[in-house]
Amino acid sequence: MPYALSLKGASPWPAVSITAALRPLKIAPAPCEDPRWPALSARLEVLRESGRRALRIVHVPCGDGALLIAAARRARSLGFLSIEAVGADVDPERLERARRRASLHADSAIGFAFKLAQPLASLEAEAEFPADIVLCEAPAGAPKDLLEAAARAGDLVLRARLSA
Repeated sequence: MPYALSLKGASPWPAVSITAALRPLKIAPAPCEDPRWPALSARLEVLRESGRRALRIVHVPCGDGALLIAAARRARSLGFLSIEAVGADVDPERLERARRRASLHADSAIGFAFKLAQPLASLEAEAEFPADIVLCEAPAGAPKDLLEAAARAGDLVLRARLSA
């Protein structure tokens, strides 16, 4: 019998403190609260109803990946059999959070890829084989070449304006 169990009044489980792991978290809005969500969801439904079984979604910059992951999961729930979800960002910490978040949603039909890249370079690379949907955050007064690269990178570009 373990020693802790032989002591009267002693808990058989070790006392563990988790307070050091708790830090104030910035709570991002839920993906369905994103102003692009209705158009994104509608586009996924149209693609699926047209008989599409595979899909490619690109998000630049992807931040913590919440919107991209939600879009991929929505696509899977609609019956897509192959979903490629690509996120790019300039912040390695946000990318690591996105990778960890995506690992919680393991599904053999969804392939998540997160890469460290500048927005313009990432969007220009996508133009060779345009994605079905491009999610793009552009600051107010974004350079014209960034907006043009986004337009070439996908069949449908859903852009959110960020405050400067």
